[in-house]
Amino acid sequence: RRQRQMCIRDSLWGVMHDWVTHNRHYATFNQFTEAILGFFRQTLPANWKDFRDTVSDNFRVASLKEYKVI
Repeated sequence: RRQRQMCIRDSLWGVMHDWVTHNRHYATFNQFTEAILGFFRQTLPANWKDFRDTVSDNFRVASLKEYKVI
């Protein structure tokens, strides 16, 4: 189970990395951080149908009502 969780996390990290860093430049660390948080807060939930097959069939987006993204 632990290995599967790492695979899911690694594949989600890869999707985020591609979306946030490929062909993009951030002048400040704060801009880079906001792009990462924006991906998890807005982009991922809004485009989950496009991303889900690259992550896993068993992965789900947690409701913001259940968890707080800081």
